[in-house]
Amino acid sequence: MNRKRQIGGTCMREACREVEDIMEQGADAYEKANLRDYAALLYWQAQRRPQQRALIVDERAFTYAELWRRVAGMAAMAMALGVRGDVLVAADTFVDQLTAFLALQAVRVRPILLHHGLSAEEVQSILKENGLQGIWHCSREGAPFFEPSGLAERVHEEPDVLGVLSSGSTGTPKVLYRTYRSWAGFFPVQDEVFHVRESTVLFLQGSLSFTGNTNSLLSVLYEGGTVVTSALLRCHLWEALLRRHAVDCIYLVPSKLQLLGQALKEPVTGVRTIFTGSQLLTPSMLRRLKTFFPQAEILLYYGASELNYITYAICDDPDRDSRNLGRPFPGIAVEIGADGLIYVTTPYHISGVTMPFSVKDTGTINARGELIFSGRRAAWINKGGFKISTLRLELILKAVPGVEDAAVLPLREERRGDGAAAFLVATREASPAEIRRAVRRSLLPVEVPDAIVFLPELPLNDRGKVDRHQLECALERARGHEKRKMQNGLTRDGEAHIIKPSTQAISDAKDMAAEDTSYREEHDC
Repeated sequence: MNRKRQIGGTCMREACREVEDIMEQGADAYEKANLRDYAALLYWQAQRRPQQRALIVDERAFTYAELWRRVAGMAAMAMALGVRGDVLVAADTFVDQLTAFLALQAVRVRPILLHHGLSAEEVQSILKENGLQGIWHCSREGAPFFEPSGLAERVHEEPDVLGVLSSGSTGTPKVLYRTYRSWAGFFPVQDEVFHVRESTVLFLQGSLSFTGNTNSLLSVLYEGGTVVTSALLRCHLWEALLRRHAVDCIYLVPSKLQLLGQALKEPVTGVRTIFTGSQLLTPSMLRRLKTFFPQAEILLYYGASELNYITYAICDDPDRDSRNLGRPFPGIAVEIGADGLIYVTTPYHISGVTMPFSVKDTGTINARGELIFSGRRAAWINKGGFKISTLRLELILKAVPGVEDAAVLPLREERRGDGAAAFLVATREASPAEIRRAVRRSLLPVEVPDAIVFLPELPLNDRGKVDRHQLECALERARGHEKRKMQNGLTRDGEAHIIKPSTQAISDAKDMAAEDTSYREEHDC
């Protein structure tokens, strides 16, 4: 790494003027759908509605003009420091994430927002393996600074304006690049479906490194609306913001919608739209949302970072099939390949991929043209020749009396073969022993998880998704706890953190499955 670059005040004024000149070069000559990047979009809106509120973060509000001034100031700093190429953004706060994301675009730099909680070693791996030019740091204290990598810039074949990180579930996250049009070109379509318009006040929460948050925020700015958020994972504060600012649209992943629904005591009647994705909505969650948001249309979408929005469903009936992700958005084609994977054809995708494209999700299409989601191919378990969907297990476990929430991970172990670990959050009145018995009654013997771990709550990452790494750590701790109890002769029914199905139950699974046609149809694919 080279030395950190910082800037004094001597050349800031000239840099600020240059940033304004860049923005004025043609910004007024184009419609917002044809702008160069999202910094130009903010500038375009700031010229037309300077006093309109663009962003509210807890107690602090920014008009379009104020937000642009923040962006222009940081862009001037980046320009004076000679920042170029593809750059990681390490920012502590939501406002700094957004400001840096737009400021770097203003000076022709492609920003890539880092997830919170990554180690220094992980950040360096992302930097080096993706050939990035450095890190733009925005801490709570002190001025932003640039940490160059010394790596040469790569040539982009497309007019890319930003990068996003892949999940990194199988190694170092890869940077996926997008053009302005790959998102903005679809805003008119998605905003029509989600009822986003100039008057919209949308609430979202979480890191902008989650592309769902970034895309939703930019879609509101595209229309000239207002985004409301909170820096804190405290639902009573969210409720206060919803009521105080007359929020009429909510975008949260299902795990956060569940937290909000559990915290509410009185209905919020001003919300007209709730849209969500990345996870499924259970019947109990839908019922609670409909109770506390009685005027809201609830939409569940299917999308992917590599692509964009793919399908959506309007969730009117709480007892609907939770795996039903609806029909394709206008202009998007979906098909199921011979390999059982979902293939999508869309013009709104990351750079460098060809259509049709699959993110290795599996599913089917029913007679009504609706996508029935079966989960990631990597999340299927082959247990003694039986294919088991962890997604299906999660949905069944969430419906077990006494279970408030559930997650299932596949286990790949050399000695034991494939299996499943279930992580359950019990309601206050339920006991682990009762839940274990209910789990056995609800599942076929072969489906019973090899390990069940009870947790006070499911751990979430900064994108609002279940943190798989923390679950794996919880499993190891629980196994160690059980081993110590067994060594001390203390393990009794109802005490163990982990249970396993009996050997006889597993050996009888083939006979039982042969008698159960619905199971055979579900898993023989």
